Amino acid sequence: MKIFDNHSHSEFSPDGRMKMEDSVRTACEKGLSGICISDHYDMDIPGGSKAFSFDPESQQSKIDVIAKKYAGRIRVFKGIELGLQKCCIDKTLKFSSGYNFDTIIASIHFIDGIDPYYGEYYIGLDRKQAYGHYFETMYECITSFKDFDILGHFDYIARYSPYKEQSIKYKDFPDLFDEIFKYLIYNDKALEINTNTYRPRNDRTPELDTNILKRYRELGGDSISLGSDAHETERIGENLEKYACLALDAGIRYSCYFSERKKHCEKIA
Repeated sequence: MKIFDNHSHSEFSPDGRMKMEDSVRTACEKGLSGICISDHYDMDIPGGSKAFSFDPESQQSKIDVIAKKYAGRIRVFKGIELGLQKCCIDKTLKFSSGYNFDTIIASIHFIDGIDPYYGEYYIGLDRKQAYGHYFETMYECITSFKDFDILGHFDYIARYSPYKEQSIKYKDFPDLFDEIFKYLIYNDKALEINTNTYRPRNDRTPELDTNILKRYRELGGDSISLGSDAHETERIGENLEKYACLALDAGIRYSCYFSERKKHCEKIA
């Protein structure tokens, strides 16, 4: 099985805990076919922080050097994980058009100026309200931004939620999921399975509802992007094969990666 890790971070991400070359070397050792270095870039973070940004030219130059060094052993792609917010879509579009990435991942990290990571977002909201507003925000952002290849961690909202039922269920948000999926499929963009979401946190572990994948396939989605969202070497490629098999069981036959913003698909099995 050919496995590409389309979502990993390096020292260019402020929360990265591994060197770029260490991540590529680890990916080789684990037998991955390719890896995309997709460092964080979020504009207009509340409070004026520039913590989640980096110099794309420096990042890309370093990727070029490492890709050349490991040529013939593994494919290394230039990526970025762009955090989208409704308040700065035009600004983010202008930024993304200024560089030649292989892959642009669009992610939602802030909702109404609040990052769910810190827990404040959930205060006063029940599970369906919190998750539903997150998906509404996601749909509005991706249909306004458009210049991306992969929708990153659609399930970010579940990672840090305080609810007894932490997992996201298709049956609770069918209309929102359908609208998001239709947009991705019609515009040949990829849905990501991000294995970082399905790790234990605070003695709880969200589960991926396979009905989400089945519905994605029913609507015409035939490929999936796989990403570990690794910030340290031990997580490179983590559980990607497991979730590739889940996608295959749901009827999705291909995993995909992007090179020079063009989509390439490989049979899962």
